Amino acid sequence: MSERVFNLPNAISLLRLAAVPIVAWLILQQRWEAACWLFLAAAVSDGIDGVLARWLDQMTQLGAALDTVADKALGVVTLVMLTQAGAIPLWVALAILLRDSIIVLGALSYRGLAGHLDIHPTWLGKTHMFAEFSLLALVLGGLAGLLAMDDWLLPLFAVVFVIAAASGVQYVWIWSAKARRERGAARLKPR
Repeated sequence: MSERVFNLPNAISLLRLAAVPIVAWLILQQRWEAACWLFLAAAVSDGIDGVLARWLDQMTQLGAALDTVADKALGVVTLVMLTQAGAIPLWVALAILLRDSIIVLGALSYRGLAGHLDIHPTWLGKTHMFAEFSLLALVLGGLAGLLAMDDWLLPLFAVVFVIAAASGVQYVWIWSAKARRERGAARLKPR
């Protein structure tokens, strides 16, 4: 990884992070259309910064961390604000937040056990992020009057709930197996 931290991909990640409080404020003000467009721009920037980082060979540890923090902040803040506004049911928000909490706590526990942490998102984890961000964009689009979502909301909520639950279980399964292997390897090391 290149160590030049001031680069275009990192600047895009910083802009996405800066958009989070503005999206929250727009939702609080019920300025749905502006919130929708800014959220969409921030969500799309997630793909753009990753492609640019690889294409320009400007991948950095700071960039990877910024990208993750910006994604989580955008998703969590928008989810919580829309749930508070009554646009997303609490059971959907809790499933997503519980999944994320389990992953973070599991990663911290694993790092404490193994002394290192090498995270590789799974296909189901990526599917969850796509489903979550799609849900948030579609709900904002519906609130803005850009989309007619009434008949689609309940099935959409159910699909995101199932994907969040399945993804959370998958991460617990994978990281539990890794932790067991690490413990087994530690027992076999000569002292």
